[in-house]
Amino acid sequence: MNGYSIINKKPSIVCLNQRLITKLGANYYSIRKIEMVEKIINSTEDNKALGSLVKTKEKRMKPKGKDSIYIGLANINSDTGEIEVNTVDEANIEGTSVIIEAGDILFSKLRPNLNKVAICPKYIGNALGSTEFVVMESKIIDKYFLYSVLKSNVALKQVIDITTGSILPRIDSEDVLNILIPIPSPEIQNYIGDKVRRAEELREEAKRLENDINTFFNEKFSDIYKSIDESKVYHSKFTWKSAENIRDVFNAEYFTLVGDKYEQVIRKQKGVYLDDLLKDCFMGKSPSQYADKGPKILKVKNLTNGGLDWSDSDHVDKEFYVKNERCHLQHGDVFIIPAAHLAKYIGEKVDVYIQGIEGIKYPDAMASGKIIVIRPNFDKVNPIYLCLVMREKFVYHQIQRQVSGITASYYPKDVRQLCIPLIEREKQDMVADKYIEIIKCKEQAKQLIQEAKQDVEDLIEGKFDMSKLNKDSGTESRC
Repeated sequence: MNGYSIINKKPSIVCLNQRLITKLGANYYSIRKIEMVEKIINSTEDNKALGSLVKTKEKRMKPKGKDSIYIGLANINSDTGEIEVNTVDEANIEGTSVIIEAGDILFSKLRPNLNKVAICPKYIGNALGSTEFVVMESKIIDKYFLYSVLKSNVALKQVIDITTGSILPRIDSEDVLNILIPIPSPEIQNYIGDKVRRAEELREEAKRLENDINTFFNEKFSDIYKSIDESKVYHSKFTWKSAENIRDVFNAEYFTLVGDKYEQVIRKQKGVYLDDLLKDCFMGKSPSQYADKGPKILKVKNLTNGGLDWSDSDHVDKEFYVKNERCHLQHGDVFIIPAAHLAKYIGEKVDVYIQGIEGIKYPDAMASGKIIVIRPNFDKVNPIYLCLVMREKFVYHQIQRQVSGITASYYPKDVRQLCIPLIEREKQDMVADKYIEIIKCKEQAKQLIQEAKQDVEDLIEGKFDMSKLNKDSGTESRC
């Protein structure tokens, strides 16, 4: 690219030809952006602004008071681009929402450094979305290749320096559509795009397996849910309890909430208290300071309620790790958080540590002091089944009644008092096997997305191995 010269890097001083100045603002011409644009121009025979390759979708609608799938920034995983959504009442959505269809590419204008880029999958279909997204339909090039570019540093380095606003930094739609996109040969586009296509297939398979588990649980636990009408208010001036039901809990409110009703129903169906199913239950340990490298430490941010996410991990030094052997994560350990600024968050996320399973690469790690470790007795319960049943609403309500303190707190002794239905071991193992397959699918999909992003960056840096086009693609493997 001609017409500019770098005078100084820190601070950034660039001399530009007037024809290159399309927008006022020094940040629009940062060295990081200019160098990336130059690499794009030099690396491929063709390149175009994003706006010329897509059709933007700006149709919006106001809430109509019915349930709908809503995609906000919080629903997109920054690392993988996976979308996790909940059905919401449109009446609770303020203002208007953008209409999203399956196959649309979403690019967040708010905090673009978080890399909230996604493709709306088929299993979500039509949805409402935040107006902070630029919603696009690819018209000219492979949309999965285009997604790989937008997810990579090739796009990020073009927008990271041009945000405005200190509290809520954002870029506008014009800045997004001005991102320069490399256009390699169709063969390269397909090779990279196929990895994202396969990742989407794996996620759809994971979603199918999740639906299988949900359907099985809904049928298996239907009597529990049907026995209680949560719309009723379980409050009265007096609550009468027999002595055998009080145990060691002396808290009037404890026996008036929905969780108490669920416990009674589960007990009648030969439910089991966790105290009878566990080898251990304890709080982890946190160091006075974290290390730059070393064994990883499991923190609240690593829990997702759908598999542990190690993409943003902290470390402890080897001495601290060795000293706290009890806190070393073991296969089958189940985790829950013991404190939150709002009580409702305790019990929302429950995850399990899976180790020694081919296709799942969880690192050696220990639990922090902000994690309760639930260590099951494998002879009495399948730990993965335990994790999944603890995500059920009838356990969440039991957890909620136990939360105490002005700052919501939860303790290992409380965990031991949870009552769960214990189904046949064969059925427990069946559910656990499906969940392992779900994690395998998600892990492989994550790896494929990372590979696609790396391929794009290698292409721009001149490091892309063209011989890979003639080899069998690794995307044909199955989870």
